[in-house]
Amino acid sequence: MEENIRKNRVKNFREAIPLSISELARKAELTPQTIAKMEKGLPTRKNSELKVAKALQKKYEEIFS
Repeated sequence: MEENIRKNRVKNFREAIPLSISELARKAELTPQTIAKMEKGLPTRKNSELKVAKALQKKYEEIFS
């Protein structure tokens, strides 16, 4: 079974601000479930990832490698 885990720094940046998952979801206009999936490294849409980067005021490349 192949794992589709993607490395990202969403949780690190979110906790540094600090924001809860719900607060970040509201800022990014996404569901908390999407943020949780992202933090676990599960596949999410690039559009959602771009919204999170914008909400965290970071460049996409800084968060998603």
